[in-house]
Amino acid sequence: MVCQGKCGCGALCRRLFCREKQPPPDSDHEEMPFTLCQLAESQDVNFTQTLSEPLTIGSHIICTGTPSEDIPWFAINIGSEELEAGRSDISVHFNVRQPQCYVVRNTRRRGKWGPEETTAYRLYPFKVNKQFTIEIVVDETETLWAVDGDHYCSYVHRNPSPFTARWIEVTGIRDAFLKISKTDNYPTLAPERPEISLTTSIDNPPETEQPVWKPNLIAKITKGVPEGYQLVITGRLRPMLHSFAIDLMDGAREWPLPNIHLHVNVRAHVESQRDRQLVVLNAWLGAWGMERRQRTARLIPGTLTTFQIVRGPTEWSIYADDMLIGELEHRASPGGVKALRVRGDLYPQRIFLCPATSTPIRD
Repeated sequence: MVCQGKCGCGALCRRLFCREKQPPPDSDHEEMPFTLCQLAESQDVNFTQTLSEPLTIGSHIICTGTPSEDIPWFAINIGSEELEAGRSDISVHFNVRQPQCYVVRNTRRRGKWGPEETTAYRLYPFKVNKQFTIEIVVDETETLWAVDGDHYCSYVHRNPSPFTARWIEVTGIRDAFLKISKTDNYPTLAPERPEISLTTSIDNPPETEQPVWKPNLIAKITKGVPEGYQLVITGRLRPMLHSFAIDLMDGAREWPLPNIHLHVNVRAHVESQRDRQLVVLNAWLGAWGMERRQRTARLIPGTLTTFQIVRGPTEWSIYADDMLIGELEHRASPGGVKALRVRGDLYPQRIFLCPATSTPIRD
């Protein structure tokens, strides 16, 4: 409806009052609750791009835009079937809710929504009036989503899957731009990965300047972890400790999915009343292998903790504050380790490599 009120703005107006001027209640503006007006406005600020060919593994979607303070949410929808408001199947619904500061992912099939997903690998990244760039890459089993070059979340394919998609819709973003192509790397906007330094012992800090380590980081170990050396990670545990993972990988990337030579997953949320947390060890070499589980970590949430991963002749040994919490045999050549990834409730402050013989490690 075009504004015909006393403000005379002549613009599309779905608000109780136009922002330029506030007319009296007897104006010709349509009266409706402010929130409903915002939702109606955001649904109308959209565009849809029909796919000229189906999405496949490696399909790369880039969307840029700027959140507006007068629209409470925006969304990117990857859908199939004919586009019809409220009825079309949506394979992936990426819904940014600004008042709540979280992002919902979901799938709609035959008019019904499934269970929502809201977990993410980083804090809420969107700000009003600040331009963003979202990258989406399609994998065999999931879509991966990055914001401004940093991986944000992943969403496992449901039914219908994105491979049957026929259109992509962007709604609630006034200046949105959409580009669809192919890629062999994700995220394409990621900054250069930092290199882990080598030092002579655990007591001597690296001679080179340490980068500012961010949560959920990926770092390069270009020369790998030599036998008899250890990777040292000192960081603070989140006060409300839930879980975190330390991965030794064959590449410093998110996608294509790297092989994980060692996956150390500490879980505090399962039976959290116990005095020791669960440690799960595994490797991903095209698929997950057999897990090794033990309740061996005695970590104190909110404290500074040092983890040491030692490469032995036949196994990886993992220590927390000099206490052994697990061992996993080499399931692939340990010389193939070229990167470290840390995710979850461990916030690193120092990371370096040094000889293990220089450190008095005890069980």
